[in-house]
Amino acid sequence: MNLLSFMRLMAVALPAWLAGCQHPAASPEPAGPPANPYGLATEAELPARMASQIQPFWRQQVVQGRFAASGGLMLAYALAEPPQPRASVVIVNGRTETLLKYAEVMHDLWRQGYAVYTLDHRGQGLSPRLLADEPEKGHVASFDDYVADLAVFIHRVVRPRSAGRPLLMLAHSMGGGIASLYLERHPGVIRAAALSSPMHAPNAKVLFSATTGCLWFKATGGVCPTCWAGLLDAGWKASTFDDSRNELTHSAVRHGLVEQVISERRQVALGGPTRGWARAACQASDALIEGAGRIDARLLVLQAGEDTAVTAAGQAAFCAGLQPAVRPQPCPLRIEGARHELLVEADRYRLPAMTAILDFFAQP
Repeated sequence: MNLLSFMRLMAVALPAWLAGCQHPAASPEPAGPPANPYGLATEAELPARMASQIQPFWRQQVVQGRFAASGGLMLAYALAEPPQPRASVVIVNGRTETLLKYAEVMHDLWRQGYAVYTLDHRGQGLSPRLLADEPEKGHVASFDDYVADLAVFIHRVVRPRSAGRPLLMLAHSMGGGIASLYLERHPGVIRAAALSSPMHAPNAKVLFSATTGCLWFKATGGVCPTCWAGLLDAGWKASTFDDSRNELTHSAVRHGLVEQVISERRQVALGGPTRGWARAACQASDALIEGAGRIDARLLVLQAGEDTAVTAAGQAAFCAGLQPAVRPQPCPLRIEGARHELLVEADRYRLPAMTAILDFFAQP
């Protein structure tokens, strides 16, 4: 991180920290059942809907394939196109994730008339692993590779099938960082992008803070870049839901469905990141915050109030760097009490998040 980027980050992060990390745009947790204007599945309904609607949708409507990405790597993708789509949505998923995890989200969007396209990043999901002998290590040399892959996917798969339709983007976590870099480098392609818990700065906490953690990984990540990033990192392990210890979601139902996907398709399992990935993530954070002013797409930035995977300070610094013409109000929009997995959360958090996303996409 150069001195200018560090000063920009501290200008936003320090006042928030001194104020107890309260965000002026924070919305309180809903007291009663959250509104559900789009008829999305609730946790109580989800197992039945999975069997009667979502799984048949996946078998009958979703097309899977592979495309030659940057460097010729054959990456997995999936798409679903309703009759006469109103727009096209590109989903950019997060670290450790797979397109198989997004069946509910894809179905939500498809039901609202959107054509949906998504890919598995190099090194994870159904795409080839970059460390063939250690397939459960999350590794990448540079986030530039992710961004280049996304650009090829949009150019070769999405745009030829979109027939002039507006292009929208929904990105989560690491995908939010990748999407931000893509938007900065490819203006004029995406009309609007919704970023869910975007990784504008990873919570690479070492010793004192995420900031010092990133300084550590950038200084030392070149030493054994394919080693685990932390002393206790390991491959994927199946887990039962424990609300008191789960840092990603409050939803036992949705957590169980994700675990089922991975256990049934064991090849998509991914464990902790490498030192090289951590260094690349921190370098990407510097670049995307510094380049935020180049984005010309309308944005929605959703922040999870209890996020421990990415930092609120990074999201605030990104928002501060946006042009006033595209900066949403508020930015970020904070969903108080939510954990990192906004799209795989309990109803009281997921419904407000998905409603905000669908409302945003419906705007002209």
